[in-house]
Amino acid sequence: MNGKRGQKRKNTYGAGKSADKAKKIRYWKSAASTIHPGVAGIFATCNRNHEKQCTQELIDLFNEEAEKQYDLAKEVIEEDSDNNEEEDIAASINKELESLKKSRERKLFTPVNIDCECVIFFRTRKPIDPPEFVHNVCENALKSGIKTTRHTLRLSPVSLTASATEEDLKDLAKKVLAPHFHTQNQQPYKFAIRTTIRNHTTLNRDQIIHVLALAVGPPHKVDLKDYDRLVHVECFKNIIGISVVKDFETLKRFNLQQIFESKANRIVDDE
Repeated sequence: MNGKRGQKRKNTYGAGKSADKAKKIRYWKSAASTIHPGVAGIFATCNRNHEKQCTQELIDLFNEEAEKQYDLAKEVIEEDSDNNEEEDIAASINKELESLKKSRERKLFTPVNIDCECVIFFRTRKPIDPPEFVHNVCENALKSGIKTTRHTLRLSPVSLTASATEEDLKDLAKKVLAPHFHTQNQQPYKFAIRTTIRNHTTLNRDQIIHVLALAVGPPHKVDLKDYDRLVHVECFKNIIGISVVKDFETLKRFNLQQIFESKANRIVDDE
């Protein structure tokens, strides 16, 4: 007599569904280690081996500045109360998955571990407008002279990202540049283009500048020294991002360290 006869077959269907949901959870957890097309955010450079410290000090600074700029109250994420009732595996995974999604949605600034020395990235969500936000952060730092960061160097806003191909760059340029250079009764601007390329070999600097210069077009003119608007480009691995900024030179190229040093030097000169 077969000893296995009469034994119940294991329900592998439920296990399969649980495995699929576990994969989704791993995806959402790893999503914060990847920059995807179609997101906005802020790159930041920092001193070597101080990426973690830079991330934490910028989280504090950004949240404080967001409350000032957008009149936002601190978002409090309420943790679910303990539930003593037993839950099956599928329900538990669903709960964790939804919790991860909601946590992502609530955060104005999500740090992304891009595994690049001296560079970090924050994904932002509305109402944060990265170029305006970074401009105001640097302007406030220049006015106050209060040193609020220790390890952070330059901030680089990104209005929108796309895959780093020439065709996607053309589409991205239309979306990002149009509100700044192609509005009704548009006034002519002097503009420049600044590119930063890291860990990327598909597009070179000349290709990027050529595409963007054509996208800006007349009546605007290139002026590398006395420009009104700067088209700022960040290319990292397979992602490219664009923003249009102003007062770039006045605000020390958005370098917080240089802003604090310039303010300190002025105070010493006045004394």
